[in-house]
Amino acid sequence: MRYGKEIQFIALLYLFLILLSGILYSYTITRIVSISHISPFWVIIINSIISMFIFIDFSYIKKISTLHSRLISAVTSFLLLILFFLSFFLKDQGMILLAVYAISVFSSSYVGRSLERKIFEEEKRLFGGMVKISIIGNLAKLIGFGVGALIFSIPLSIYIFLSFILFLVMASVNVEHGFSYSKASMAGKTKVNSLFLLLFVGLISSIPILWIPSLVERFNEAGMIKLSFIPFVLPGIMNILFLRYLKDRIWSKYIPLFYFILTVFFMVIYYVDVSLIFQVIVLSTIITLGVSINVYINTIFLQKNKTRDKRELMQLINVVTSVSTLLFSFFAMYTFLTVHLMLLINATLSLFIFVFFARIRGEDE
Repeated sequence: MRYGKEIQFIALLYLFLILLSGILYSYTITRIVSISHISPFWVIIINSIISMFIFIDFSYIKKISTLHSRLISAVTSFLLLILFFLSFFLKDQGMILLAVYAISVFSSSYVGRSLERKIFEEEKRLFGGMVKISIIGNLAKLIGFGVGALIFSIPLSIYIFLSFILFLVMASVNVEHGFSYSKASMAGKTKVNSLFLLLFVGLISSIPILWIPSLVERFNEAGMIKLSFIPFVLPGIMNILFLRYLKDRIWSKYIPLFYFILTVFFMVIYYVDVSLIFQVIVLSTIITLGVSINVYINTIFLQKNKTRDKRELMQLINVVTSVSTLLFSFFAMYTFLTVHLMLLINATLSLFIFVFFARIRGEDE
């Protein structure tokens, strides 16, 4: 009974941590678009650089990743407190906002990996653990993206203070019982298998991260900035409902085929005089199918690397997604067609997954 309550508490902490990330992501993008000339793609670039550093630390440097999550949260709280006071004196709110985003993402990534490992330990099946993490993540992002886009007009100092409180709570609880510096520093000595699977994960995951900022800008150009929460919220609702549907069912190989068809359809209607709301609905469906594809492929990847630290594997999945997004974001800053090229590549990959489904699956998870 005590173990069950502890797992529920860990899941709740993970929910609030991802909630913070979701609110900060949408709040940062929406506020930057409305108050400054900084490109919203800088948010993606910062996230990608941080993800790469964290993976290098997990695999090679092994410094911050060997620290207890409580210490990481405590240091983050201290840094946020400094930024809270600086926000009253510095005029460049855009740069402060990016600094808050960078610090919060950096810390939440380390703490989040530890919480994910605990969730995997609770579940008997990897697919069940991956689905649970995805449902919690999408629920938090659903609330966070919507709230962040709606509250973009509140003072930055208030948001910094709320973030400070959350990390202070994280620093006050222990979710890593039996933590050992020596065990943490020895993790990740074996070879990583089936890295090719992450190619699909990285490219498909880039869709919402790149297209949501693009749609927010189109809402702003159309004088509909107050409705910009829709591209953030609708994909989350559809993701949660579809993942709940898949949880007790066999994953269908026809999902990538439907993904291919809808992607081609979206590429057509984007250039036609179709309402933004309808475009968001179609894109949300594409994102939902993409999430289900990634959950299944991630499960296969974890299954083929049972002996490695799951924190490192989850961070590797994250960094592959971030690197892919970073590359597309860089080109998107100079070439508008990049986001459309990404859709075309994903459509091709989804067709590949459909044709070679049995070979990619290998042994059943």
